[in-house]
Amino acid sequence: MVDSQESSESMDSSGTINGQDGDLDEQDPFDSNEFLNHAWLYNIKISDNLYPQDTNPHPISPPALTHFTFRWQEILDGTQNLQNTNLLGRDLIRFKVGAAKILDLQDGEAHPEFVAEIKALHRAYHPNVIKLLGKCVNREHCVIVHEFMPKGSLNHYLFADTRPDRVVHQDYPVLDWDTRMRIAVGVAEALVYVHDELKMIHGDVRASKVLLDEDFMPKLSGFGLATRIVENEHGVEQQSEIDRVKGSMAPETERFGLVSSKSDVYSYGVFLLTLFTGRKEFDLEKLGWARKHISWLVPVLSREECMPVVVDVGLAKRFSVEGLVRLFRVARMCMEKEVVARPDMRLVELMVRQAEDYEVIELPPVTRRCSI
Repeated sequence: MVDSQESSESMDSSGTINGQDGDLDEQDPFDSNEFLNHAWLYNIKISDNLYPQDTNPHPISPPALTHFTFRWQEILDGTQNLQNTNLLGRDLIRFKVGAAKILDLQDGEAHPEFVAEIKALHRAYHPNVIKLLGKCVNREHCVIVHEFMPKGSLNHYLFADTRPDRVVHQDYPVLDWDTRMRIAVGVAEALVYVHDELKMIHGDVRASKVLLDEDFMPKLSGFGLATRIVENEHGVEQQSEIDRVKGSMAPETERFGLVSSKSDVYSYGVFLLTLFTGRKEFDLEKLGWARKHISWLVPVLSREECMPVVVDVGLAKRFSVEGLVRLFRVARMCMEKEVVARPDMRLVELMVRQAEDYEVIELPPVTRRCSI
């Protein structure tokens, strides 16, 4: 990490960043410190007295709001020249102070996703939202550095075919019921924070965007499609039109490119199904409507007798049937086709917490299969 005198972003005692109330300049989302990237990029020598100074020796709480501008050489050094053995996923590489997400600027989507993620995370401070450490831009790449999550992506624990090739199978134990409940609650809390405090829409909620710490506590990442929540003059949220869509798209997003916080609610419903059934969002081996696992799962989610068949086999029949019924009921509410019929994330979080209270039991072997 660069020396704090050379890399700290100035933050005054009022808690504003670059003179703004905790918000990045829409025209200059990289902060005043970005001139360092250009200087290092074009080998311009800068005298020490021109580096940004930390004007507040006692930063406001939380101190994690301050993040750093890295030099490209530091990214190379910190990842051992982007060595494959440091690969954590498709675009995440282990960095000496965290994890580096490398985006190729030749990809037309890289720059807007970089800007969106920096804008969303630069003021985020929540135990279930990934912590931004720094950023870097050079001729070919833009890089986001965030805290390292030792257990990696939730996706790797649910689906063996998503794991990095270099990692052996035993590195990924099966997640038990309590761990999955903790993840479900944590992601719900993260979305409540994103909607209510950051006033943002995540836009890409799914298992691959959930990272796990040493204790399997989840942190929501992947804010490359994040957008601001738009409200009318009466404070009522309005849908926004976007160009780029990915992940578990709500019907209004898939058809018309419209998003709102309720689009995240829909995606969270799909996430719940993925987490507790162990089934992917899309099954490419099926045809037509059956490609989306939600299309054929939804009709049986309210039938208690089907729970032992629908639930992820990795749970080994040790789970709460009533809790699972409640969770799937929440998922169905989240996945209502009509936007206004979906609950907000604060209510969703409450209902998921209530499902957590039901007793976990060991179920007897299944003697007959439910018709699904």
